Amino acid sequence: MRPLIFALCLLTTPALADVAGVASVIDGDTLEVHGQRIRLHGIDAPESRQLCRLDGKPWQCGKDATNALTDKIARRPCTAHVRATLPARLVGAS
Repeated sequence: MRPLIFALCLLTTPALADVAGVASVIDGDTLEVHGQRIRLHGIDAPESRQLCRLDGKPWQCGKDATNALTDKIARRPCTAHVRATLPARLVGAS
């Protein structure tokens, strides 16, 4: 299985550190690798417990977003090239 590579790019600061390992999905726009939370730059997904409305009915959009990201990349190796940080998490581009 080939590793997924995330180029972390926010602003033009030099790389702070690389984070590599197996990714776990936190929600539709956040991964965790070795205890480091990585927010995917340019992706805004509902929070995992967020409810939305579809055709006037409640819909678990946050759960669906989390499941979609899980289907794509969860439990697979990845490398993040860190360029910026936010409080309690790193920022990365998909």
